[in-house]
Amino acid sequence: MMLALRRACIFRALVFMAFLPPPQCAQDPAMVHYIYQRFQVLEVGCDNMLMGIKSLKIVKKTMDTDGSWMKDAVSDSAKVYVFIGSRNNTVWEFANIRAFMEDSIKPAPRKLILTHSWQGTGQVIYKGFLFFHSQGTLNEIIKYNLQKRIVEDRMLLFGGAGRALAYQHSPSTYIDLAVDEHGLWAIHSGPGIHGHLVLTKIEPDTLGVEHSWDTPCRSQDAEASFLLCGVLYVVYSSGGQGAHRITCVYDPLGTIIEENLPNLFFPRRPRSHSMIHYNPRDKQLYAWNDGNQIIYKLQTKRKQPLQ
Repeated sequence: MMLALRRACIFRALVFMAFLPPPQCAQDPAMVHYIYQRFQVLEVGCDNMLMGIKSLKIVKKTMDTDGSWMKDAVSDSAKVYVFIGSRNNTVWEFANIRAFMEDSIKPAPRKLILTHSWQGTGQVIYKGFLFFHSQGTLNEIIKYNLQKRIVEDRMLLFGGAGRALAYQHSPSTYIDLAVDEHGLWAIHSGPGIHGHLVLTKIEPDTLGVEHSWDTPCRSQDAEASFLLCGVLYVVYSSGGQGAHRITCVYDPLGTIIEENLPNLFFPRRPRSHSMIHYNPRDKQLYAWNDGNQIIYKLQTKRKQPLQ
């Protein structure tokens, strides 16, 4: 009788544990791999890792120290979008990159006035929607329909988002958004973890949080970051000047060992970057540095498979 009762209790405990949610900030690679296998937080199919910066191309120079520029991260559109300054509600839309480079090229750019202003330089355009940190709010992210020119949705990003700068050398960006082959992400400095960056995967259709990770990458001396195939690469510089190099790499799945990476340097620039964003469609980095709009071409190789 006692044996049967004990077995029944064990069975109930196992059933109860099966329905418990996994930890939200699991750092152990085995646990992260479990989450990956069961919940498909990161989809299969992207296995590239960064090995170097091949070249730099200055596309254009403006008078504005801070800003961001980009193309839609996934659509086939050739349009280029320019965000001047770190607080504004005006977006300039160019027909293509040539029209952006040469002022005499027709058609002239379209001036899009948003119903809300952004803050920082962490904007992204994904599937025709603009995602940005809303000015005057601590942690509100807006999903804006560029075609209809209306706010489609909004969310509050928790975990301490917006309370401190994401990067020490980017004095206006509190929440940095990013897009890679896996979709939409947010990067911010977390509370109570000594300025370490928090990485959050966001479902772009519903603006729901899929998962968050506390990374070992510090915001101190950082100037920007980007994601490539689900891996966070953080760019650092001393005093915002001198060499710009990637000295912290965080892979939620544990497939990349930082010690095995080569030295990842950017070509020397006089100041820190206002933004660096990866475009998964053309496999390049779009950057803004001291008024220069820059494209960095990348050298990659395949990751080692999980054991």
